[in-house]
Amino acid sequence: MAADLLPFLLLGILILALLIGWPIIKRRSDRAAGMAGRSWGRRFLDTKRAEALATLGSTLVVHAPEPVAREIIAAAVAKQEQHFTVRSDGGYGIRFVEPDDTIVRLVRVPDGTRMQVETFREYLDGPRTVPLWEDLRSRVTSAAAARRIPVSTGEQGGFRQEGLIDGRDARWAREDGTSSGPGPGR
Repeated sequence: MAADLLPFLLLGILILALLIGWPIIKRRSDRAAGMAGRSWGRRFLDTKRAEALATLGSTLVVHAPEPVAREIIAAAVAKQEQHFTVRSDGGYGIRFVEPDDTIVRLVRVPDGTRMQVETFREYLDGPRTVPLWEDLRSRVTSAAAARRIPVSTGEQGGFRQEGLIDGRDARWAREDGTSSGPGPGR
């Protein structure tokens, strides 16, 4: 008779062990999965941010004096007020939410005028104006080609994070020494 109860007793002990052990196992597996997910998310965001910083750090040299480069940019951004603004300080704004989310400046260089991103603002852990910067460069290249003015890729720049604007989103500034002060055409 005791031999008949042994399987039931073992089954009962197994069920009791699962009832007690399952919450502990679930907590540990949930914690491990959460840590792995956060780690993957951070790596993904870091990769995307690095790609965006490289794109925003790219520059375009218009092989013409600054006044001609300004005419070309004006033609490129014409009828695009929802994305691009001409700033009173001589720069250009690219809008994601605000008209100055990304600020573009012109810098005199020996072979013409370099167009570069000066500063940009992050939204949701990353810059959101990258496609608009690429579009602006493409538009300027096309507008210059229409006037038979050559353009080329300029010097690549880097950025440094200047601090948080609203406790979460940061403003970044060019760190290669070409953004030394306000105003156009330094």
